[in-house]
Amino acid sequence: MTRVLFLGTAGALPTEERANTCLAVLGETPGSNLLIDCGGGVYRSLLRAGIGPDSLDDLFITHAHIDHIGSLPSLIESFRLSGRKRPLRIYAIPEVLTVAESILQVFNYELTLDNWTYEVTLHATEPGQPLTLAGVDAHVYRMDHTMPSAGLRLDFPTGALAYTCDTQPNPSIAELGKDARLFIAECTFLNKDEAQARRSRHMTALEAGQQAAQCGVDTLALVHLGVAEGWTPADARNEAAQAFSGAIVVPQDGDALEM
Repeated sequence: MTRVLFLGTAGALPTEERANTCLAVLGETPGSNLLIDCGGGVYRSLLRAGIGPDSLDDLFITHAHIDHIGSLPSLIESFRLSGRKRPLRIYAIPEVLTVAESILQVFNYELTLDNWTYEVTLHATEPGQPLTLAGVDAHVYRMDHTMPSAGLRLDFPTGALAYTCDTQPNPSIAELGKDARLFIAECTFLNKDEAQARRSRHMTALEAGQQAAQCGVDTLALVHLGVAEGWTPADARNEAAQAFSGAIVVPQDGDALEM
C-alpha cells in the first residue's frame, strides 16, 4: 500500500509545530519513493520519519519559492555525508529547473556533482509530456501562482493523488483533481483574507473546498497552512466543509494517509 507522508504542512513561514510543506510518497517496492519539494529542514524531517538516505528515488520540485526549493543544496550534501549511493533524479518544469541549477551553481565549490558519491541528474518536464515518477504514471499541470508553478497528479491502481501546490483557483485544477482519491490542496488563507490571497495568488480554505467539490474527489487534505497568521487548522477545516461534503483532513507534520 502506498503511503503519503506529510513531512511539513506550513506555509512559507514555519511554526514550532509545522515545517514548510513537503510530501513523501512511499511505495512498497524498490524505486517507488518520491519526495515532493524540499523547503527548510527537509533532511531532518526525513530522518524523523525513518526515511533513510538511500530510500528516495525521485524529487519533484513544484516551484522556486524558497520554502519549496531552499534546502536543495543541503539535502544533496546531507545525502552525500550520510553515504547515499543510489542516483537521485530531480524533476521540475523548465523555469524551476533553471533556478535549481543556479542554486547548485552557487555551491559548486562544494557540490562538485561531476565527482560525487552518487549521481544527481536534473530533468525538465512540461505539461502533457509523458512522465514516470518513482515508477508511477505522473501528470504535470501548470498552476497560477506568482511565479511558474506546477501541480502534480499521480495515478495509482487504487486511485489518483493530486496536489495543487501553490496556486490560486484556475481551470487546470479541474483536470488535475478529477475524481482523485486524495486531493491535497494548499490553504494559505481563510476566506476573510481573500483579497490578500488574490494578491499573492494563493487559495483560501473555502476555495480549496470548492475545488475539491468541483473535482469530485474522495478526500481533501489541506496543507501549506498559513497558521502563523493566528488561525487554527480547525478554522480551515470548518471553512472548507462549507463547500465540500466529503472527508477533510488537516494533517500534522508526520501524519500519513494510505492510498
